[in-house]
Amino acid sequence: MGEGSTKHTILLLADGLPGGGTERQIVELLKGLRSHGDIVTAIGVLAKGGAREQEAAAYADICLPIRQSKPFDVTLAYSLVSLVREYRIDLIHTFGSVCDCCAILAAKQTGIPVINGSIRSARPVLNLRDRISKVSMYFADWVIANSQAGLKAFGVDGWANCSVIRNGVDLSRFRNENHGSRKQLSLCMVGNFTKKKDHEALIRALPFVVKQFPETRLTLVGSGKLLSRCQKRIGELGLNARVDTITDCLHPETIIKDCAIGVLLSPGGEGISNVIIEYMALGIPVIATDLGGTRELVENGKSGLLVTDHKPETVSQAICRLLEDPGLAAEMGKRGRARIEAEFGLEKMVNSYVLIYKKMLSQ
Repeated sequence: MGEGSTKHTILLLADGLPGGGTERQIVELLKGLRSHGDIVTAIGVLAKGGAREQEAAAYADICLPIRQSKPFDVTLAYSLVSLVREYRIDLIHTFGSVCDCCAILAAKQTGIPVINGSIRSARPVLNLRDRISKVSMYFADWVIANSQAGLKAFGVDGWANCSVIRNGVDLSRFRNENHGSRKQLSLCMVGNFTKKKDHEALIRALPFVVKQFPETRLTLVGSGKLLSRCQKRIGELGLNARVDTITDCLHPETIIKDCAIGVLLSPGGEGISNVIIEYMALGIPVIATDLGGTRELVENGKSGLLVTDHKPETVSQAICRLLEDPGLAAEMGKRGRARIEAEFGLEKMVNSYVLIYKKMLSQ
């Protein structure tokens, strides 16, 4: 894969494309691969109707007509074999437990390599989908995680065919964002309302913050099954006038840019959080849970503050520390922005993936 070489078709195969951080990274990867003329990109999605499906299709050269009849439907591996042959796929790069399994079965029939890219978290205890993905990793040609903590969580950090490629962000998305309207007493937390995020902890901490900074406001961005429970808690604490919830936002940077602090509380930790990258890219300090790959992204005390628990007192103290010292908050924001520019750019991420693609295709 280089100048004058034959083009190779890379299939990015995902269980689905909802509006989460992994899906954002798939879109960013497709976008970045467009600059590599010797690569043809194909996107395959099992569960249809995700929020980022159209966005991914706009950047891919080929959209595979994959049909999944039900969750955990591994029988589609047989149709995948035909599609791999029809579209002359040279390599499959997977994101999700079901497609991990299907890709392995299809690759064994067609003789092409498989890269398992499903380590996107660093949970202390692997869930069912994680365990399915780990079984598939034994048969993959290469395994890629977005954090060192993720490799350790899955117990594969000692494997020879593993590597870490951290999330990358297209910094041009943020160049025209005007920070002039940034509100000094505004907080935001971007993340879907699921068990993976602890919005309630931030809501419980807010009254403690308001006691010291009465004008504080909070914006919660995301969707999910736990939204109604969070809205109920907001009402119980008398915070309806202080908290806004935004449920249909694929590009949260328009909201983040106006906030003073970006918060992400994750009970099970993160791999490399796309949201935290966006906070930092927009130059705002971060408050996040001191677990998983977040330690690889946020330098505690330099680009943000990491909290060891989600008690209201702990979270509110971190928030108040930054609100009472705008100079410190601004300096943390600058350091965070500089770190993203130096280490988490889109080009660096894409080039790292291309190197692995080349390695797999040359064997």
